[in-house]
Amino acid sequence: MVRHIEFETDVFSKHGLTLLVDGTAQSHVDAADPTHLFFEYTRRIGHIIDATGMPGSPARVLHLGGGALTLARYVAATRPGAAQVVVELDREVLETVLERLPLPTGAQIEIVVGDAASVIGVLDGGFDLVVVDLYSHLQAPAFVETVDFMSGCLELLAPGGALAVNVADAAGLGRLRGQARAIARAAPAAALLVAGDPTVLSGAEEGNAVLVAAPDGLPQGLRERLLARGPHPAEVLDGDRLDFVLWGAC
Repeated sequence: MVRHIEFETDVFSKHGLTLLVDGTAQSHVDAADPTHLFFEYTRRIGHIIDATGMPGSPARVLHLGGGALTLARYVAATRPGAAQVVVELDREVLETVLERLPLPTGAQIEIVVGDAASVIGVLDGGFDLVVVDLYSHLQAPAFVETVDFMSGCLELLAPGGALAVNVADAAGLGRLRGQARAIARAAPAAALLVAGDPTVLSGAEEGNAVLVAAPDGLPQGLRERLLARGPHPAEVLDGDRLDFVLWGAC
């Protein structure tokens, strides 16, 4: 099947580019400023990156799902010396992205072309942050809701590390509940947090939520950072409120 892969210039910013695959927006990159995160969920994950470890210090980050390498570029810009691995299944998309937007000079970004579910079993661990953003158009692979996959992601974390998952969901939060349950079964003691627009987290509307799991406890001040820095409106669910949303109706 022939696909159409293109970049569309951004009407909202002078240097913004949106990666489209068969007409569906996959990623957004500011070619002049990689710290400018346009999509709401990437901005929330940016706050998680900022809260990981010491501000500005090098970090080891694994990205499962590459897109236009937006978050890898953000880490390279905000964490000089960071060592990153990006796993991307779609070689054609990856080659198109790198041709139009080469990686920054000096960035330590290793790219692996392959299926995330298989690759995590052969990677060395010790990552401060694992980011899961696996979608084809608006569909996530079924394995992201399995205990085996989430367990494999969590096992790659360094002590004190965190897992951040982009969950693009329909109204009702079915996908979020499925992925949260998989994490809870893989690591029952892990701290969980969900951030997003209040209308999405209420289950009333479709949209993106960011699910964070941390076996050794969430990064200090993460909840406050996510609420204060938006994008707004912003809601954070944790503790009893999160338990009620995820499992209260079961």
